[in-house]
Amino acid sequence: MKIKKWTECDIIPYELLLLADPDKSAIDRYFFQSDVFLLIADDQTCGVICIQNEGDCSEIVNIAVLPNYQGRQYGKELLEHAITNTKKLYNHTLIVKTANSSMQALAFYQKAGFRMIEIIPDYFLKHYSEPIFENGILAQDQIVMLYKINK
Repeated sequence: MKIKKWTECDIIPYELLLLADPDKSAIDRYFFQSDVFLLIADDQTCGVICIQNEGDCSEIVNIAVLPNYQGRQYGKELLEHAITNTKKLYNHTLIVKTANSSMQALAFYQKAGFRMIEIIPDYFLKHYSEPIFENGILAQDQIVMLYKINK
C-alpha cells in the first residue's frame, strides 16, 4: 500500500469520488482546487482523499475507499495522511463535513479525534436535487467536524 499525490497524468478517480459525493458536477468544481492523494494497493487505486487549503485551515472535501478494500484501515491511512499534510502546511485546523445520516463516517471521524462544531440544517435538501438516504435515514443536515492540529 502506498499513498501518492494525484497528477494530471493520473485518471480522475470518479468511481471512488462518487462513493462519497453523488454529485459529479460538485466533484468537478472542487477536484482541481484540491490536493488529491491516491491510495494504491494491489496495483490499483482503491482510495482517494481531496483536501482544500485556505488560510490556516485545511478541509477534507472527499474521502473514499472502494467497498472491497474497506475494513483494512485504508481510510485511517488516508486520514492520517491528511493530518500530516495539514501539519506540513502549518495549518492549525482540519475540518470535514458530512451528513447527519452518515453514521459510519461520524464514528470514524470521532475515533480519529474530530469534534462536532456545527450543524447546518437542511443543507442536503437545499443543495442536492435528489434525496440521499444512508442507513435508512434521509440526509438532511450537514455536520461540521474539527480536528485541532497540535504544533
